[in-house]
Amino acid sequence: MAWCRSARLKFRYIAILLYCRYGEMNQPLHRYKAQFFKALGHPARLAILDQLRGGERSVGELQAAIGVGQPIVSQQLARLRENGIVDGRRVGTTTYYSVRDPLLFKLLDVARQIFDNQLVSSQELLKQLRSEPLAWSSNRRVAQMKR
Repeated sequence: MAWCRSARLKFRYIAILLYCRYGEMNQPLHRYKAQFFKALGHPARLAILDQLRGGERSVGELQAAIGVGQPIVSQQLARLRENGIVDGRRVGTTTYYSVRDPLLFKLLDVARQIFDNQLVSSQELLKQLRSEPLAWSSNRRVAQMKR
């Protein structure tokens, strides 16, 4: 039976690989969208974008606002710039960054609403879980652990 289960898992894995390679997921538009969302997928980049809501900022201002080192801020800004999310404007030796399209903030706001909805659902489930009575064996284990 074990060989049958592993064979099924291998078959599923191969089917997924083939689909990803030759199926719809390989379309240029899907790849473009995935790259865009990957660019947003880092905590430091999201913190930078939150700071840019107030307008353009220099690397030094961003560094002070989010509390990370200059190399990290510069690296994350480069990734955002490569993906067309931010623009840089040089004044002397200082570069000021701003978001290329302000609609990005609406996207981030919608994402925040989705996260809020998910967290509310999770809190409700947690309340229900905590209100359930524990089984006798679980109570006994907990009592033994407290000793």
